[in-house]
Formats: sequence, C-alpha cells, structure tokens
Amino acid sequence: MFSTVDRLHRLLEIAQSEGIRIRREWMRGVRGGLVRVGSSPILFVDESLSIKEQCEAAIVALGQLDWSETEFGSEMKALLDCQGREETLEEVSEKQTWG
Repeated sequence: MFSTVDRLHRLLEIAQSEGIRIRREWMRGVRGGLVRVGSSPILFVDESLSIKEQCEAAIVALGQLDWSETEFGSEMKALLDCQGREETLEEVSEKQTWG
C-alpha cells in the first residue's frame, strides 16, 4: 500500500527537489501552507497535526502549483489526485502512465 506517511514523504521530497524549502514546525493546529519570502517558496508543515492532516494540508498547498513542466509532474499529479484514500504504488504508477 502507498500509505499516507509514504505519500506525504514523497510529496515533500518532490517539492524540495523543485526548490521549495520545507519547514516542519509545531504550529498548534495552524495547518501550515505555502508562502514566498522574496523569490524563495517555503512550505510550512504543522507537526502538531496528524500525518493525515499534514498530508491533506500539503496536497492543498502544493496543488496550487503547476507541476506539468517539472521532472516529476506526472508523479506529483498522481499524488495530488489520490487524496482521501490509500492507493497501491501500482495505481499511482498507472495514473502516471495514463493520467
């Protein structure tokens, strides 16, 4: 299964590889989000939330961006589209191929 933990990890890994700085902070339920400081994008992840809530917040924040022209665009699209349910790695791979 492609668990929520794995999905969150991969979302953040791809975001970081595309130049988005990741800040994991205890923000007491603020949910975090994507901000820009100067020309630098930063994704804040609220560690006070459950993993599921962190993943949902990351999906909302990263879903605002256009990933189509990036190296991991099809994978990111599949990760963003599989919100709310567990998927197997095969299902995510299939979305990359046919999405």
